[in-house]
Amino acid sequence: MQQPSTEPESIIPTHLSWRRKILLRLQMRVVRRAVGGALALLWYALNNLRVLRVAPVNAVFQRQLFFTGVEALSIVAVFALLVGALVITQTIALAGPDSTLAVKILIWTVVREVGPLFAAIIIIARSSAAIASELALMKIRGELLSLERMGISPQDYLLVPRIAGVTLAVLALTIYFQLVAVGGGLAVSAVFQNVSYLDQIERFLQTVKLSEYAEVAFKGSLFGLAISSISCYNGMQAKPSVTEVPKVAIRAVLQSLLFVFTLDALIAYFNMAF
Repeated sequence: MQQPSTEPESIIPTHLSWRRKILLRLQMRVVRRAVGGALALLWYALNNLRVLRVAPVNAVFQRQLFFTGVEALSIVAVFALLVGALVITQTIALAGPDSTLAVKILIWTVVREVGPLFAAIIIIARSSAAIASELALMKIRGELLSLERMGISPQDYLLVPRIAGVTLAVLALTIYFQLVAVGGGLAVSAVFQNVSYLDQIERFLQTVKLSEYAEVAFKGSLFGLAISSISCYNGMQAKPSVTEVPKVAIRAVLQSLLFVFTLDALIAYFNMAF
């Protein structure tokens, strides 16, 4: 008599794999749509930066720059000091009081990877959901339609200054994070290793390369463009319902994180390959 099969395939329903495939296809479709929409929006903004010279649009740009950049200085400084101090203390604990090694690890971790990522994550947490929610509420309340009736382009008045403001803020905060983290890390290194702080700064400047500064600026700009365009795109895609506001906010945050980490991985792969 043939024994019944006890293989996992006979226990798991056969249609479960189809559900997973369908779900994966839907997720990929959403991602492709978000990528296409964000790129189209970004292309429009980059080709219409001249509208920033218009006073009302420039006022929106300045407000966005203040909210995203200036108001985040304190929290960015706190995180940067903690990251710089943590990297140095762990390096000293593992490798001993080697000042040259501490400086190199500070460059490898903070300057190349952690700095741009942390700055981008802070911006996503503070501004991505806020931008998407604000634009979604404006769309639900009919404010975008009112702008169109007055002959004002919502893209020029609302999206271009936000994309420009967030991008510039992310770039500036990335550099600011680097300065504070490196300065704090070198100070901790000088104290623990009983060396001069100025000597540590000089050693850092001799070790770091100009190409690494350029990569930091490139990452900051790229992350800023990705965060701003994705946040604006999700806000503009809201349906006419108040319940859409938290949905677009969550999508903006998750997609921004996904794109930032994907871009960072691609840059790291490019550096390794070439």
